[in-house]
Amino acid sequence: MPKIVDADARREDVADALFRVVRRDGFAAVSLRTVAREAELALGSVRHYFGSQSELMDYSFRLVAARIHARVEELLAPLEDAEHTDLESLLDGCVDVLAQLLPLDEVRQEEATVLLSFALAARTAPLLHSAGQDSYRGTAAAVGRIILLLLDSGAAAPELVPLLEAERLMAVVDGLGLHMLVQPEWAGGEQALATLRTHLSSLMDTAAE
Repeated sequence: MPKIVDADARREDVADALFRVVRRDGFAAVSLRTVAREAELALGSVRHYFGSQSELMDYSFRLVAARIHARVEELLAPLEDAEHTDLESLLDGCVDVLAQLLPLDEVRQEEATVLLSFALAARTAPLLHSAGQDSYRGTAAAVGRIILLLLDSGAAAPELVPLLEAERLMAVVDGLGLHMLVQPEWAGGEQALATLRTHLSSLMDTAAE
């Protein structure tokens, strides 16, 4: 009886192999052949699931972004639905959500490395442009929801401009993530989380304290 292969799971396995290649050898090392070797599959097997390298790249870009955004949504949606009477717990929850965007452990380090590599490549690769735009919009939407959550709670300074503060928060998160990737000996996880918490605290309404 022929073995039944879960096509979706196999496609994710191939993408995971691509992620390992990117983290270990860099984006330029990616090809159907190197990914097949990393996945311990025949090149023909990889071609069965992905008709071209461009198709594999687009799928992989969307997959890593989707995994990150799924974790964010899992934490953010309940936070939005809850009633918040304690400022500290609200800030803790917001930090927990945004921490999913930072390379704080091995999984998130790989994701951040891969996502950054893809985002830079999308700047000059038209075939990755759509995935890059979708990835950015997904992250920006989550960050914007954090700002709106703080405003809706009544804890944030009422004069805050949501769009401006979302851009600032996005810059903080992106900057911390980049520092942690390129200067890990200087930018550790605890420092990054403390910086994030300090920034969010600066948005609070001091007159209400």
